[in-house]
Amino acid sequence: MRRTLLLSLLGIAVSGSAMAATSQTEFLAQYGLAGKNTQQIVDAIDQNPQARPLPFSASITSSELKLSDGKQAFAFPLADKFYLSVAPYEHQTHPCFNHSLSGCQGEMPNTTFDVKVTDLKGNVVLQKSVKSYQNGFVGLWLPRDMQGTLDVSYQGKTASSPISTNSDSQTCLTTVKL
Repeated sequence: MRRTLLLSLLGIAVSGSAMAATSQTEFLAQYGLAGKNTQQIVDAIDQNPQARPLPFSASITSSELKLSDGKQAFAFPLADKFYLSVAPYEHQTHPCFNHSLSGCQGEMPNTTFDVKVTDLKGNVVLQKSVKSYQNGFVGLWLPRDMQGTLDVSYQGKTASSPISTNSDSQTCLTTVKL
């Protein structure tokens, strides 16, 4: 009897896991994110051309992507990369610590910036021209556990900001005033 009860409970737990997986799969499919890994999901949401807020919640911490539609919530680990979303600005900004991919709106959408990330040893980690998304942000995938400087240039204006990609670091940088 004890074994039957244990097997029944195990069956319920397994079917509950299958239901959760199906719900996650359905959620991702509903928003055009099915078949993507975590990095691809983050990029797709942040680069989504729809006006903010989106019809679901998406935020990113230093360790995971969090998605929710108000009824169900899902978390996806970021593994060995760190996502820093940067919104350079000239006139107005907003306070932010963890980036809301579905809600944050920066001042300068569809604008090309020159971006350079340098670690504390002076090594260039990233250097390229990037175009901000419809939400006014530029998403940067960086190595974990580094500290350094972010330099942004736009039409002769420049700004620098210290950055870090530690487990307690911010993922939304809105203080880069050009």
